[in-house]
Amino acid sequence: MSTSELVLEETPYLNLTTRGRKTGLKHDVELWFAFEDGRLYFLAHESSHWWKNVVKTPRVEVEVSEILFEGTGRLVPEKREHTFELFRGKYGRDQVERWYGGERSKRKAVEIQLGRVLGKKPSGKGSLIEIAI
Repeated sequence: MSTSELVLEETPYLNLTTRGRKTGLKHDVELWFAFEDGRLYFLAHESSHWWKNVVKTPRVEVEVSEILFEGTGRLVPEKREHTFELFRGKYGRDQVERWYGGERSKRKAVEIQLGRVLGKKPSGKGSLIEIAI
């Protein structure tokens, strides 16, 4: 297993950078995720803007422990239950139920196919980051 794969499996959250579907500006969001076979999986709230941005502009950047990757995202409704299982395996059933259960269970499954490593992300101190789970 490569170092970047190990980081992706062990890190609890990452920063995802999308392009705004209306403005074209970069938007950063901190998210929980699961990693499997070179792909990242997310559970997006129906009203979150980040997944709508991915649908409009699939090319994204992913920062995990200061390692910056390029990626291509898409909605994967057929992998919704699988994504929930990956999350339960990573974060535990109780934690996933707390954050994603009940009314919060109406989530969209998003998959990002990772591309090449772009390098280390420069420190972005002072920038605003939307936090979503």
